[in-house]
Amino acid sequence: SSDLMQQAAALHILRRDLLTASLISLILATLASAWLAHRIAGRLRNIVDFSGRIASGDFTARIEENDSDEIGEVARALDATASRLEQSFRAVEAKQRELTALLDSMQEAVVAVNAAGQVSWSNAVMHRIAPGAARAGKSLVVSIRDPEILNCIDVALRERRIAMGRAISVVPGRAFEVSAAPTPDGGAVAVLHDVTEIERAEKSRRDFVANVSHELRTPLTSI
Repeated sequence: SSDLMQQAAALHILRRDLLTASLISLILATLASAWLAHRIAGRLRNIVDFSGRIASGDFTARIEENDSDEIGEVARALDATASRLEQSFRAVEAKQRELTALLDSMQEAVVAVNAAGQVSWSNAVMHRIAPGAARAGKSLVVSIRDPEILNCIDVALRERRIAMGRAISVVPGRAFEVSAAPTPDGGAVAVLHDVTEIERAEKSRRDFVANVSHELRTPLTSI
């Protein structure tokens, strides 16, 4: 009977120790799982924040993940993609600056519109002769009233072909040859070449020839 009581007491102690150990293990496992879940959630938040910065145009964003697990591999792949995007974006920016400098150095006025007829960009000469056309996103028909320019651009947009014209109401006293061509994105680009001085010179030449002819005809007629 005494042995049975001792065995029962030992069994009770063993069960209590097992229960205590199980509870401690459960608590430790729960804490470890919570810590691991929190860490993974933090790493995933970094990826989400990174994606948001990239979507907003910040190509300098990086995740900088050092772990070698699956999340770390994804993060490093995303960082490499972001680096390539940044390099491509810088190259595009450089080309755009070169194109802007080239267009601004031209003597002709240049304006581009999208498929809806809204101004996409224009060069410095166009800004000077028609300041309203410098406002990107604004409808060209509001900025420029000359019917020939609007007609040429309309033909280029609708019929997807080059259209030519002569504009005389953009700047009082000035005449422009207009050439509008469709662009691959569905829009159109128009170039305005100032021919005022050329036309004046041509008129002066015609007047001179007419005057000389008249002066020569008068004495010849008398003779």
